[in-house]
Amino acid sequence: MPGSPSLPLPPAPEPSASWLATYYALWFTPSFSLSLLLERERGSALFRLLDSLSWLLRTLTYQPSILGSALSNELRSRPLPFNASGELVSTVISANTLRVVDHALYSSSGTNQKYDRLSPIYPDELAASLGIEEHEEAYLLLQESVTRVLQTYELVDALVARAELSFAADGTDDAELRELFKLLKPEMELSGMVTKQWQEIGFQLDALLYFAREYGERAVQITDEAVNGGLNWYPFALASIHMSAFALDMASKRDLQLLLLRSLQAPSSGAAPDTTPFLRVATDLLLLFHAHWIRNGFTVMQFEAVSKDFQNAVRPWARRGVLDGRALGWIGDVKKRA
Repeated sequence: MPGSPSLPLPPAPEPSASWLATYYALWFTPSFSLSLLLERERGSALFRLLDSLSWLLRTLTYQPSILGSALSNELRSRPLPFNASGELVSTVISANTLRVVDHALYSSSGTNQKYDRLSPIYPDELAASLGIEEHEEAYLLLQESVTRVLQTYELVDALVARAELSFAADGTDDAELRELFKLLKPEMELSGMVTKQWQEIGFQLDALLYFAREYGERAVQITDEAVNGGLNWYPFALASIHMSAFALDMASKRDLQLLLLRSLQAPSSGAAPDTTPFLRVATDLLLLFHAHWIRNGFTVMQFEAVSKDFQNAVRPWARRGVLDGRALGWIGDVKKRA
């Protein structure tokens, strides 16, 4: 929204952190055990080989052990709140704990499992594997965690369905398109709904509207810096398309689970999934890409290569819940997600 605090561009490039230091930091973010779990779920060839050869690695990533520890640690650090009637009230659950539950649920259900929002899934099988009885607090925590994990599955399904919708040719999207143009190009008058002006903005409507509404004048500045950047200009529309598509690809491949779970700290209302957590990620990617571009002084001839390298660098950090300059080797001035 106009007046929102803007994100300052990073200063001139500093010497990048060493490859070894960056790799070390990656594996211990957010914790070594969770990194092992995430990489095992990803199923890289190297990890499958190590998994088959090393009893230690299998022990470290043994699902019931990690799940049981995560639930116990969560209850020690944040006891469940109950009302006067003894009923569990809404509580904050750490994203790390939710991600461990997510891994257990996903692994036990199979990658092709589809969930019916009208048929809640209870954690009976997961609880049984841990020896947790239904009356225990750990069972209630597991039950609430599963409910929130399923919300992310619903959200990703909704995002995929939304992405398959083509731009409305009947004019039903005109009002939002006009609002977007007014927000990002306030000094220009829109000459029509089919015009070269739209080539500078693109049609990633949901993500761009979120970006324009949240960042106001800063969004105008970024659009101008990209389109009218002299020797360092880049196609803002294409960058927006790339970042929105990248975010959707990561969501579909479960690389955004930790980030999405961090945003879901309230029970589902039963309405359509709120896409705001995803739009925030897509916007953060666009902001980070823009800062990366300006910081390094790239030229438009490098655009596709820079975009590809950016995505390859950011994905493993996003999988660990991080969207900031650490993925790009920046030593300081990173934008941390709370």
